[in-house]
Amino acid sequence: MLRRWNIVWFLLAKTVVFGLLFSALAMAQSQLEVAVLRRTNIARAEHGLPPLEWDDNAASAARAHAQDMLERGYFAHETPEGLTVADRMWRAGVLEVTVGENIAYYEGYPSQEAVAKAVDDWMDSPHHRENILRPGFTHLGVGVVQRGDRIMLVQDFLERPFEVAVWQTPSSSQVDVIKYAGSSRATVGLFINGVFDRAMQPPRWSGELRLPVGSEVSLGLWREDKYYLACSFVPPEVSCSSPKIDWRASYRQELVKTSLLQITLPQGEYTLAHGLEKPIAFKKVGSTVNIEVPVDWGAVWIGVSSGSRVEYTHKIPLQRK
Repeated sequence: MLRRWNIVWFLLAKTVVFGLLFSALAMAQSQLEVAVLRRTNIARAEHGLPPLEWDDNAASAARAHAQDMLERGYFAHETPEGLTVADRMWRAGVLEVTVGENIAYYEGYPSQEAVAKAVDDWMDSPHHRENILRPGFTHLGVGVVQRGDRIMLVQDFLERPFEVAVWQTPSSSQVDVIKYAGSSRATVGLFINGVFDRAMQPPRWSGELRLPVGSEVSLGLWREDKYYLACSFVPPEVSCSSPKIDWRASYRQELVKTSLLQITLPQGEYTLAHGLEKPIAFKKVGSTVNIEVPVDWGAVWIGVSSGSRVEYTHKIPLQRK
């Protein structure tokens, strides 16, 4: 019987993965998983959609979640520790930001019958069906785990708008640290290398910046509908002479653990951001990127500009080793 089923999928505004990307169907670990992929693609074809390709990293996340749910006796998209499908897929090496998940649990069904029933049942459920027929999804990983007469099935979907190759090398380096405080009558925008970083609201504000050596810092005053440049500097210089901003800052350098990133992207212009949960833009780049960043940033995001918006499509967790 189908005990419970539900759906969740994540769209974040908006590694390979430390090697090469694999999509060969041969990476599937069982014929049951291949059957789920095949039946899913038949359903997509019936609605004029292209087939999903197999993704080994997504499959690893799906299998691990299916096994964990069976062993610990729960049925949910979020683990008891609070890990979401996005968290699990990133830990498994998936770089893409847009991901989704379908899960199903049965008892007493032969495995082949359970596989067929799962895809049929998902297609009969509006939210599960939306994942299967989502035009933007390009790849799928499947986990099918059986214990006695109990069987757990997990589909992990991802949207790969373009290929990204990432090589990551642990290192250490000096970074510039600026501790600042100040006041103003208008909102002050802080920019790093010409990319908006944060807004500082009047009357008083304070904070700390940790920057790659040689970064340019700019302050802009908000007036009407945009920021107007007030001052800019490159550390170790940290002064701002604007009469409308009371800016006080100290400077030091620290030796920190860093990651040397080599990123290969299709031709175009991209925005890099940092942060574990929310991307904070810090640099505009082209198709080839060689950059050293502090490991404490947690992750580097890749974004594509669309007018004044940036859509973040990939997230690269930073290695701590």
